[in-house]
Amino acid sequence: MVLDALLTVATSFLVIGLGFCLTLHIAARYVLGDVPIKNALAGLVPAVIVLGLTLVGQPIPAAGLAIVAELIVIRSVYDVPYRLSGLITLVHFTVSFLLGFALQNLLALLETAPT
Repeated sequence: MVLDALLTVATSFLVIGLGFCLTLHIAARYVLGDVPIKNALAGLVPAVIVLGLTLVGQPIPAAGLAIVAELIVIRSVYDVPYRLSGLITLVHFTVSFLLGFALQNLLALLETAPT
């Protein structure tokens, strides 16, 4: 039972983390142009915050804290001013929201498909 829970949390972290890293790289390339892919690992910071606080039942503060933490991490990793860091953060969360919304609708559609 505990192993199932740990596997679920680990899988969720991998999916959320990879999704945030991918969308952060897309956002950074959109705003800054050509950037190293290793900088996209900064997307793991909001993933840890969102998953951790959601697991303890605090999803609303998780979003705000993740945005602030990502703003700070993007500023240091990409070495850009706060204004540009804010733009990358805004684009990142917009792309993440749109991708998540599309995937959620796709999964909902697949659930209603006849078998």
